[in-house]
Amino acid sequence: MRYRKEIGNHGEEFASRILSDMGYEIMERNYWTKLGEIDIIARKDQTLHFVEVKTRTQSTYGYPAEAVTNDKLSKMRRVAEIYMSSRRLFWRNVSFDVFEVMTNMITNCI
Repeated sequence: MRYRKEIGNHGEEFASRILSDMGYEIMERNYWTKLGEIDIIARKDQTLHFVEVKTRTQSTYGYPAEAVTNDKLSKMRRVAEIYMSSRRLFWRNVSFDVFEVMTNMITNCI
């Protein structure tokens, strides 16, 4: 389990850097409530983005975004509502996004 968490953490760090480089302002990372967690909350161009990061080392069981079920999307919506309410944010444009990270674990290669 620790290995999978470590892979996920690396994926979230990578996604945050890429989004920042693309001009997104990262507002929160790993926003947690009793209902669930949102990996990254960012804003860009008048839109508030709630981002689920899925990282895989292989596609044996499908691509990362395929792991985001309707149940997960429903939880993301509820957690987003809690976030916006608790911060008294009223955004007209809200986006729910999945950031896929596919990686292999080959390191220190020449």
